[in-house]
Amino acid sequence: MIADRFVFLAGAMLAIIALVATGWILTVELTEDETIAGPGLIVMPASLGGPLELINHKGERVTEATFVGHLTLIYFGYSFCPDICPLSLQTMGIAMAELGDAPGIKGVFITVDPERDHVEHLAGYVPLFHERLVGLTGSTAEIDPVAKAFRVYFKHRKDIDPEAYPVDHSSYIYLMDHEWRLAAVFRHDATADEIKAAVHKLL
Repeated sequence: MIADRFVFLAGAMLAIIALVATGWILTVELTEDETIAGPGLIVMPASLGGPLELINHKGERVTEATFVGHLTLIYFGYSFCPDICPLSLQTMGIAMAELGDAPGIKGVFITVDPERDHVEHLAGYVPLFHERLVGLTGSTAEIDPVAKAFRVYFKHRKDIDPEAYPVDHSSYIYLMDHEWRLAAVFRHDATADEIKAAVHKLL
């Protein structure tokens, strides 16, 4: 009995240590204050990110090659999000509008809720934030590896409501350079001015 209790406590302690270590790594990696454009911008390793093959809000299949040659802002979220997603997309839209066409910047919204965010729905949603914003969806099998490559966390909370369910998810804006390499990551509270400053650094 005592031995079993010791094993249980030892296992629990190891689990807590692993959880704390993982949290520390993610915190250091995603919220470090070292920036190229002030608070709200995180410099990240170029290994983050990867290829994609999804369907845009016009029903066209696209890959990462579609965005090569452009600076690209990427946000993972879902259209039924009540607050953080629309605020982040609004920030992206403002930055894109104020930068204009000169930098060739594009914005991409990748849904983590493809069950509800189908092509037709995204076609009515993404233009609300900017005309050059592209909505991407696909099957779960197509979206999961893209989210994993960008280390995006998400979980559908159908335990709360099987139909009008919320989705827990991480909330960062990624900036890819002209060759589809990660340049920086912004926290969800970054401003349009901070995004613009980072873009100008890359030009």
